[in-house]
Amino acid sequence: MWKFIGMETLPIFTAAGMAAASVCAAALIAFYPPPETFGKLIPVNNPWVKDGKFAASVCNGIQCGLCPFKCFLPEGARGRCKVRINHGGRIKTLVYAKPASVHLDPIEKKPVYHMLPGSLIYSLAAPGCNLKCKMCQNWEISQIYPEQAAHTSLVPESLTLKVEGSTGRVYGELKHKEAVTLEPREIVSYALATHARSVAYTYSEPVVFYEYMYDTARLARAKGLKNVMVSAGYINREPLEELLKYMDVVKIDLKGFDESFYGDYVGGKLEPVKETLLTLKKSGALFEVVNLMVPGLNDGKESLKNMIAWAKKELGPDVPLFFSRFSPNYQLANIGATPAETLTRARDEALKQGLRYVYVGNVSGHPGESTYCPKCGKVLVRRYGYAILENQLTPSGGKCPYDGTKIPGIW
Repeated sequence: MWKFIGMETLPIFTAAGMAAASVCAAALIAFYPPPETFGKLIPVNNPWVKDGKFAASVCNGIQCGLCPFKCFLPEGARGRCKVRINHGGRIKTLVYAKPASVHLDPIEKKPVYHMLPGSLIYSLAAPGCNLKCKMCQNWEISQIYPEQAAHTSLVPESLTLKVEGSTGRVYGELKHKEAVTLEPREIVSYALATHARSVAYTYSEPVVFYEYMYDTARLARAKGLKNVMVSAGYINREPLEELLKYMDVVKIDLKGFDESFYGDYVGGKLEPVKETLLTLKKSGALFEVVNLMVPGLNDGKESLKNMIAWAKKELGPDVPLFFSRFSPNYQLANIGATPAETLTRARDEALKQGLRYVYVGNVSGHPGESTYCPKCGKVLVRRYGYAILENQLTPSGGKCPYDGTKIPGIW
């Protein structure tokens, strides 16, 4: 059926016509599969290719169930994340044990403030992400195909602590190695050898290298290491609940608090992230929330008040909430950095509404970097950037030494 508009001829698809087209397409795929693009780009014996989880056979393809996009993948097709593919009717991950960025960081850099202040955390990423944030600071590894990533990555292997004879100053010598693959057992071994107390899955989006993260976290837990996932929270409930068996802290980037911002600047929806936060709350897991405030885009007073009110009501007054400074980057390089006054205003509003642990991020020296007792107001963990200047919680077992208030966290 056709409709004539001026000199143009445009098709009008009826429901029956679309259904017929769908059947025809499925038949064509079944009899004439797409070219073996996967096999040509990435050989089947590639060390980074492993079977994935959370997928079901649908029609002439499979449907990935890892994240809310639920990508339908005909043979040879990849998901939105670029790193999960249908090969031979099975979901495959293309980035298992493929390091894109590996560092030994202070835990405050994640930022995680309510676990082991001042400790080192072995931090790693594989390529890929299921979102398209225009302000992404790690877009070089998150917005690429795995075959575009560097073939090797520099990996921290060991940290030797030494004492300078004349001054008594303690310093460390960090040794690195070039790695094509980085297996979970190696991560655990290197984390222990570098004096890290935990492992972070971060930098890109750990949801899309789920199998790699899951296997590593399980081994890390068995060796006494803590696990931290730094994520945008775009994950379905079943895989999240399975992962929480081995996670000690989950850090969620709540990009904003309205659907239009998520649609225009994140490439997703707000509701699934809220569902993730509610699942974390229900599970009893320790989690923290960070909001990167982008001037003129997600820092409106009404949106801010709504976010804080929702967090107080649904997540509780003890949830740590960060307001972090945006710096010009990626597709938003034309927008200036967030004024410190904006972050201070946000923190003041959250404290006013009853949240007890509210922080300002990426502004060294700001009073909002420190942890205070919500009852007596005394400083319990004093921070300057990534440095811990004072920590009264670890010796006191996580209690305020002045009035005995228990501070939620792992101290």
